[in-house]
Amino acid sequence: MIGTSGGTLPNRGCQTKQNQARRRNAVFCVPSRIILNERGTSFFTAHDRPLHRFETADGERQFGFHLERAGYSWLKELILNSYLKKIEVQVKDAAASRSHLEDVVKLVFFSMFRHRINTSILGYIYDSPMIRAWNRGNPKKSIGPGLKIPEGPLVNLLNSRIPGGLEELKAELYHEVVRTLPAGHQDDSMDKRHFIAEVVSRINPLILFVLAGSGGADKFMLMQNISRGILEFIHRLDIVNLAALLTIELVSAAERSALVRMLEDAENVTGILEDPGRRKSVMEEKRFRGSTVVAAIPADIPQENRRLRFRISVYNDGADADAERKLMEDFTVRHFTFKDGLDLEEFFKTPRSRRENSVYEDSGLCFNYLNTLRDQCRKHKILMDAAIKNSHSGKSVVTSLWFGF
Repeated sequence: MIGTSGGTLPNRGCQTKQNQARRRNAVFCVPSRIILNERGTSFFTAHDRPLHRFETADGERQFGFHLERAGYSWLKELILNSYLKKIEVQVKDAAASRSHLEDVVKLVFFSMFRHRINTSILGYIYDSPMIRAWNRGNPKKSIGPGLKIPEGPLVNLLNSRIPGGLEELKAELYHEVVRTLPAGHQDDSMDKRHFIAEVVSRINPLILFVLAGSGGADKFMLMQNISRGILEFIHRLDIVNLAALLTIELVSAAERSALVRMLEDAENVTGILEDPGRRKSVMEEKRFRGSTVVAAIPADIPQENRRLRFRISVYNDGADADAERKLMEDFTVRHFTFKDGLDLEEFFKTPRSRRENSVYEDSGLCFNYLNTLRDQCRKHKILMDAAIKNSHSGKSVVTSLWFGF
């Protein structure tokens, strides 16, 4: 899921190359609905790409793609270009879809991190000596917050000013970030290095423009500040893994609960569920529709100190039927507060006999991941909330995780 553009950054052995190629070429093989925002709809319509029309529970029309498989690189491009409103992933068998669920959650988190890194770095890029000098000399082409700068001409200008040196500049920045990794992080995980390489390879061209135009102490200070901006998110990568694990456990627990309800009159329910063959047979016989994971992308990327908020939700087996059903309740349109619905931790603490529904038969791991994730989010000053409530249709239960940073 995380990769670098070929040749941009230093190679680190054959195995690393193979891993990067696998990530670039990975295919998401789970039925999904890719919902575009207005910008994305306009882009694909202008390029004569046929779109599927969906309806929300409120009757609104939205457009996107209904796919049986999709490339991660393509999904990543949709997010990076701010074309994507949300991803709805249909999960009929949590065990078979585990790795794909983990990857889609990480895909959204890493994309949000990249957006935030770029906006935070631009904050002090706009105040750099090089930009101030540029604005004095080019008042009609001033660079600053709120001013849209086309990336194409900027990249062309960079290539003309430093022929063959743009990739070297990225490599220099990559080495600076890796060099400033804390001692305990230098060799412990290639994921951190992949993340750094990905951020650097897709960094805003304006940042490279300023680096290329700065010299001596100014360039050194900018490199230091950019490194700190990236490293701030390196320390948060454990949160990404925890969020993915919690999402998987929520899907698994909801799936198990639904199957238990379907088999309430059967003997040895535990034995049936623990046997992969019999479990699959029950799913087919009962026409089990599974669960749906929804990742809702922010409509806009906030500037300066405003928090970037997004949501990952799990709908249980009553929520998502087939491609002809309406979209589920759209939390990106209806504005709920962080505290809407029953707090998930309180739900887990409530004895099962007193719960309004039994969506989670076994919530031990869910409870553990939830509390560990909350502790990590508090440590890194990330807003995090988790709630459980009835869906808009009343036919299922929705568990949502909100993040703001």
